[in-house]
Amino acid sequence: MGQLNVYVPDDLEEKIKEEAKREGRSVSAFVLEAVKNRIEPDEWSAEFLTMMESSPTDFPEVTDLPLQKRKVLDEL
Repeated sequence: MGQLNVYVPDDLEEKIKEEAKREGRSVSAFVLEAVKNRIEPDEWSAEFLTMMESSPTDFPEVTDLPLQKRKVLDEL
């Protein structure tokens, strides 16, 4: 597995640490999931479904969409 050094503002670092601790996870695991969900989402986000006033059964699986379309939808 690769390793990255990422610089974030101090206030964001504290928020990341707080959320990771709240979830009982390491900072690395928390950040990995956040980045992976952004780049390779497995399902529609709750925010997207709320915005669309729909349920997950109303849309195709995110994983069935080509990666380019996933990126376009993520920008909405």
